[in-house]
Amino acid sequence: MTLSEPKVIEKLSKNFVCGWRNIQGVETYAGKSHDHPVASSALHTSNGAGGRNVQMLFVAPSGNVLHCLPGYWDPDGFVHEVDFILELAKLESSELSILEKRDQFQLAHLNHAAHHSEQVVKDSSLQGFDKMREEKAEGSDFRRKTDGAVMRTVDQVMHERMARRPLLNMSRFDIENVVDYGTRFYDKYGDGCCDLEKGKPTMPKNDKMKPGKYQGGWKKKG
Repeated sequence: MTLSEPKVIEKLSKNFVCGWRNIQGVETYAGKSHDHPVASSALHTSNGAGGRNVQMLFVAPSGNVLHCLPGYWDPDGFVHEVDFILELAKLESSELSILEKRDQFQLAHLNHAAHHSEQVVKDSSLQGFDKMREEKAEGSDFRRKTDGAVMRTVDQVMHERMARRPLLNMSRFDIENVVDYGTRFYDKYGDGCCDLEKGKPTMPKNDKMKPGKYQGGWKKKG
């Protein structure tokens, strides 16, 4: 996400207090990746890529978690989710009973996912190495109920997982399960070692990516 996007900055500054916490070496679910040189280009990838490396939590003043966006999100997809979060914030602060709020919270997440644009769904496909991991995972919620193929997208699964955690307080929010998909190792180039349990990660076999050259799971801009 490019934070210089005016619409992103405006929504964040008007509605949120932002903070951050470094989970590297602290949380067991934290992911790893090859080194990314400071001078290397920032490339567009799919929504949800690197979900174990970065998690964006949106928490109400009460401490209840409204949403969790895992990994990278492009500006348009991110703003679409922020608009939804603002609606959830209104629901959370309403005079409804907690049971009514939780029921509406669940329905809101499921309905929002069902009405994502074709572009958001297209931009939220699993990276190749994440898809391979999900194909090996028994009972993966990325499998379609019709044929069992691992073809569902991060944006859909993300909202379904949140619907099962209606207004949980931050102290009880099991983020490690919410971002439990794909591999713990994020491979920028798409074909390096992607399983920490198999030993030291190896460098990718293909040539390093050059500006304007997209391969594997990367999506072309535009």
